[in-house]
Amino acid sequence: MKYTTHLFLFLGIGVCMPLAAHAGDISYGTLVEQHGDTLLIEYKGPAGTRYATCGIAKGTCAKTATKRPTLAPPILGTTVYPRSADGTLGVYALKLGASTRYLLYDTSGTRAKKIALLPYTTPDASVSLSKNNDAVILKCGLTYTRYDIATKRLTTLTLARELSFLSLSPSASYLAGYNYETLRHEVWRFDTGTQLNGPSAMQSYLEFSDDESRVAFLEDVEGFRTLYTMRTDGLGTEHPRSLAPLTKPKTETEDYLFIGTRLYFLANVDGPLEWDLWQYDGNTTTRVEEDVSYGDFLKRVPGADARLAYLATRGKNTNVTLLSPASGKKTVLKALKDAPLPDTITREVAVYGGRTGVLLAPKAAKRSSKPDLFIWMHGGPQRQVAKGYHPYLSYAVYDELLERLAAGGSYVFKVDYTGSTGYGAAFRDALDMHIGTVEITDIANVIKDITREKRVGKVYLIGNSYGGYMALRGMVAMPTAIDGAVSINGVSDWYSLIQEIPSSPFRELFDGVPDTANLDAYLAASVFTGMEQLTANDKVLVVWGKQDSTVPVWQSTKYVAYAKEKGVNLETLSFPDEDHIIRTRKNLNALCSALVKRFDLSGVSCTRT
Repeated sequence: MKYTTHLFLFLGIGVCMPLAAHAGDISYGTLVEQHGDTLLIEYKGPAGTRYATCGIAKGTCAKTATKRPTLAPPILGTTVYPRSADGTLGVYALKLGASTRYLLYDTSGTRAKKIALLPYTTPDASVSLSKNNDAVILKCGLTYTRYDIATKRLTTLTLARELSFLSLSPSASYLAGYNYETLRHEVWRFDTGTQLNGPSAMQSYLEFSDDESRVAFLEDVEGFRTLYTMRTDGLGTEHPRSLAPLTKPKTETEDYLFIGTRLYFLANVDGPLEWDLWQYDGNTTTRVEEDVSYGDFLKRVPGADARLAYLATRGKNTNVTLLSPASGKKTVLKALKDAPLPDTITREVAVYGGRTGVLLAPKAAKRSSKPDLFIWMHGGPQRQVAKGYHPYLSYAVYDELLERLAAGGSYVFKVDYTGSTGYGAAFRDALDMHIGTVEITDIANVIKDITREKRVGKVYLIGNSYGGYMALRGMVAMPTAIDGAVSINGVSDWYSLIQEIPSSPFRELFDGVPDTANLDAYLAASVFTGMEQLTANDKVLVVWGKQDSTVPVWQSTKYVAYAKEKGVNLETLSFPDEDHIIRTRKNLNALCSALVKRFDLSGVSCTRT
């Protein structure tokens, strides 16, 4: 299946004109705030962070700025206070000795106006407002208090324990959450204080329709996150398996949200990498748009004509799109110029060695008789690759690097190895207790399959985080098949990592911290064993950010010290100002240049044009 850049033309779509520069660079927008008819969009990318305000009604955006503007008016001198989703209500906590008074304000205009003094004085309560502005919710410990704005009445719930995946119904009539002790959802009614059993054992959230008549939820069906919806009054009595799922079998659902009574959701119905936006109107399920980003949650934009806000990545830009369920009109909010994908390469979703991925190839004019092959391995490991630029900006910067390699004359295969998401729980969990073996076998099979089909020169492994570990592991596991490896902020020693940081989530992949019962699994994952087999022709590049707060820097430096002792043909590149992801333009260009020099890639351009 070929992936090509499309010009998307929708009947009834309004597109506001771009008013700012930054053309050609990666820029990912997200909706961060609403104030009445005005939305604040934040753009992030290698060139830095910028902000733009856009009008909901017309979809036009103002010129971007580097300083975040303030939309809501101040309350008693501060603009930092809990506010409603539409930004028209705010709550100010006024401390008076041992007690606190909570003041409700109308913040819809340029000046805040006090509406009410809440009959609640518990200090240090966390405050939120209901989605439809009917109520204020105050939480203190396990006690939730609902203040009804119209009636000025208080109702209270006290839970037996903390719940996860908390959600409030739009009018805050219901509080729902997941109980990890019983492995069930709990749904509480504020008016009666009664508890209902939730419909699902899957760890997820309950989503209520705007009129609170229905709930949507996920259930595990053969290891896949499957979406259902049911009547709210059926909670506790109606079993979800008696309902019809909204997605096909072996389909993953990523996010879901009601606008009115229409349920919108992201799901890969047509394949692991095919993330589309769907809607269910109570009778039928239809596709709204193809290739939608899951890099941020679906969001509700309140108003007289409530809209759905979602992200779509086109080229190097991710833009916020507004959809009106009432009219079906889509409006793409654009404050930056388009940055299209380069047309110097081809992109193809392909399966090699039984593993799905995306093959990037140079156009025929740039292709040598035997192009080099780079195998890209994503981090996670519970992540996946993308057909174009990844929904996560932190991965999109590496997509740019990979496209530069392909444009310079190399093949690049971005692979979803065992442990990746989008393929169900069995595929994801097959990595447990088999780190460094099953996923490396995947890579070996991929290389064999590609080299049987295509004339390939040298073969290199490249990855970030967990993928960086795989690059180092693959180098010693199959030294005759690999000519070089690039590890970017990768793990090198699982044993010491989890021994030093026993709270690390990676311990689950080994069934716990190092012990006699799992020692063999730790030893099998080693990147040090077999290092003596490497020759002077085997090139390794280790890259890390000195501010890395995810994978400790000593994971890279320990590998470097040991590799130097063993005489490995090794070079390093470190960035004092980077964390786990290389983000800034100058450093991304430096990383590209280091690869060009290290592997003699004379045809690769490392300067953004």
